[in-house]
Amino acid sequence: MVRCKKGEKNIMAKTILGKKIGMTQIFTEEGVMIPVTVIEARPNKVIQIKTKDTDGYSAVQLGFLELKENRANKPTKGHFKRWDAPLKKYLTEVRLEEGEEYATGQEVSVADFEEGRKIDVTGTSKGKGTQGNIKRHGHHRGPVSHGSKHKRLPGALAAGTYPSRVFKGNDGPGRMGRDTVTVQNLDLVKIIPERNILMIKGAVPGGRGGIVCVRYAVKAGYPDDVRLAVKAEYIEEVEEEVVEPAVEEAVLEESMEEEAAVEAVEEPAVEAEAEATEEPATEEPATEPETEEPAAEEPAAEEPAEKDPETVGEVVDALEKIVEEATEALEAGAKEVLEEAEKVIGEAKETIEAGAEETIKAVEEAAEKPAAEEAAEEPAGEDDDKEGGAE
Repeated sequence: MVRCKKGEKNIMAKTILGKKIGMTQIFTEEGVMIPVTVIEARPNKVIQIKTKDTDGYSAVQLGFLELKENRANKPTKGHFKRWDAPLKKYLTEVRLEEGEEYATGQEVSVADFEEGRKIDVTGTSKGKGTQGNIKRHGHHRGPVSHGSKHKRLPGALAAGTYPSRVFKGNDGPGRMGRDTVTVQNLDLVKIIPERNILMIKGAVPGGRGGIVCVRYAVKAGYPDDVRLAVKAEYIEEVEEEVVEPAVEEAVLEESMEEEAAVEAVEEPAVEAEAEATEEPATEEPATEPETEEPAAEEPAAEEPAEKDPETVGEVVDALEKIVEEATEALEAGAKEVLEEAEKVIGEAKETIEAGAEETIKAVEEAAEKPAAEEAAEEPAGEDDDKEGGAE
């Protein structure tokens, strides 16, 4: 049986067994060369289904590559016969999450994967035989000068008289390689469903022909949109936890501000009402209507609302009512002022027209007097001339 990663809970559709074929290279549309490892992952069959009632946990058993009947012993044949499944050479078990249901004989193929995702690959590393401390554990070598008898030897293993023994767990020479290794966060560059091929960029453990288990990465197996959605949900939960005490404090502050705002608004409101009622009676009629003064006095009633923009709804309603009453009073007073001004203007026009007529008459009379005097002087001069000629 091939072990993926002991204790790892993966979604069944995101895990598949395959065979390492070798390495090649592919080119992107921009012309960039990418070295990849080719893995042939034929469809895996669901052989066995484990449930919490019978086995204590939920999982499925996947089978990879066909097995000849003459090469299977009786226990193996009995296992596949019990689940009415074909003989398979390699088996692996994958844990399931709650709510997932699968049937025996169901297939898992490379079409269930997506290009561009991060994956984890588990396989058996290459065996290197017996190796020394330097290669196996990365120990330093001894001096290589003339006369040194300690170049690549292990060195001292323990003290002499005490403890007179070697502690367990010390690094030493021994068999190296042929271990189950998982390489995380590799790139799934390309998928060829017609040939059951996965092309992976990165170090895939094992040699050619080795069996590997491919699954979505545990640490970075989700695309950006999924990660962002999960992060947003987490942020919302944290904000709710932080906002609740802040809301309580805000409510207390609003109640305090409400009381202060009511006290601050009452005095300007009363003054605004008094000014609105007194202004039309005290204004004196003028030759020109002064319609700009009421408009300039309107912001006096709106100042409390601007000073306290965070007041509660009741205070805002009260301010709106006061402003409406003030505007109505101002409009009524403005109408009266306009009517009186129009009367004054009409009277002024009549007086001006009457005065203009009198002045015109006076000017005409003044212009006529010199002409009459000249006409009266001319006959007197002619008489004098006549008298002088007679003499």
